[in-house]
Amino acid sequence: MGTLASERGCKLYVDAEQTFMQAAIESFGQQMTHKYNRGEKTIIMNGYQCYLKRMRQVIQHEVQTAKILGYNLGLKLIRGAYMNEERNLAEASGLESPVWDSIEDTHACYNDCMQHALVNLEEQDVVIVASHNLDSIKKA
Repeated sequence: MGTLASERGCKLYVDAEQTFMQAAIESFGQQMTHKYNRGEKTIIMNGYQCYLKRMRQVIQHEVQTAKILGYNLGLKLIRGAYMNEERNLAEASGLESPVWDSIEDTHACYNDCMQHALVNLEEQDVVIVASHNLDSIKKA
């Protein structure tokens, strides 16, 4: 999959999903990123849902790791898609919700992740600001 995208010079998007399956998706996307986002190519674009409380740390780690290991970063910042489902799953399991408690916290996390990524971009890195939020677009 990544080889064909690389040969054709097109992007391959690895979308973000619910937290109960996201670890496997992130691992897969990161492994492909390490292999294919080299030289002048940024082929693999990984999705990150900024409504998750852990996302600030994840984005900072991704930026730092790309610099240390020498691959190009492909980020698609997503505000979030599964808020109610995530809250319900956490409550049913007796766990803390992985989702921010308010829309303001979600906006702040999204904007912080976006700013960190944009400020730390290298020439071959790509960040997609996937948002309908006018304030986030203006900040970008």
